Amino acid sequence: MNAKKILAFIASSAIMCTALASCGDKDNKKDTKSTSQAEQTSTAAAEPETEAETVQANTDAVISDNSIDVLAKPIEGESAVSDENAEPAPEFDGSVAADTGTAFLALNTDDWWVQYWGEAGEPLSYNAGVANIDGNGQYSVSLTADSDGARYAINKDASVPVTSNSMGMVAVMIKNGEVACPDAVITITNIYVDGVEIPLMKKNYTNTETGNIRANIFNEYVSDDSLPKDAKAAEGDLFVNGKPSDINDGGYSAQIVNKADFENWTNITVYFNVSGLDHDNDTEQW
Repeated sequence: MNAKKILAFIASSAIMCTALASCGDKDNKKDTKSTSQAEQTSTAAAEPETEAETVQANTDAVISDNSIDVLAKPIEGESAVSDENAEPAPEFDGSVAADTGTAFLALNTDDWWVQYWGEAGEPLSYNAGVANIDGNGQYSVSLTADSDGARYAINKDASVPVTSNSMGMVAVMIKNGEVACPDAVITITNIYVDGVEIPLMKKNYTNTETGNIRANIFNEYVSDDSLPKDAKAAEGDLFVNGKPSDINDGGYSAQIVNKADFENWTNITVYFNVSGLDHDNDTEQW
């Protein structure tokens, strides 16, 4: 009789364990499903909708106080862990950094990695044309993808030409212009893509952002009805006491070119005038 009771107890215990394990599996599945749904909700809520959010999502960037400091994004698929046995990356001459008071052509391609923000070592820093702003006058800035440094940065092979680029954002900037020449006004006059002049559809304005004096050529995150309140032109301020001034007639824009004109390019040159300073430059730049 005792043996039968013992066997019955063991069988009952086994059934209870199986039931508990089954319940645990269901709870785990439920938790996993909830986690998956939460992750999907989080991902959907994180879709970038502004220039700052796009930069944050696609680059290593620091964003604070509506300022954007963009750092180079690693090539997709490239391991972040260094290989001690890997050969060091070759160094190339001609990488240009923009100093304080120097104008440069800032550009990001659509992938927000191939770029130039006035820093040495960036993919488009090689043979970049910059201009020291030393007074009112005419200047030019330029970028090229036709260099060993650019080809290696983009293709990991300096012998492979860069056959196609794009343009996500492009602007003429004066590095630390807020300190070096805060009254400077940039008026873009001509833009050439691979030697062909492209039409200007609207007039550019000048504003200050992240300490730089800036004139947008194409920035899809700034609509014509949301221009910055410090926007100005050679003719005067676009806003007075926060309201559009008499010269703000709808002709000024952050998108003064057709983006399609930049779908394939190797060289870009932008000519512009600087006004608003208390002296003229000594010699014309072009």
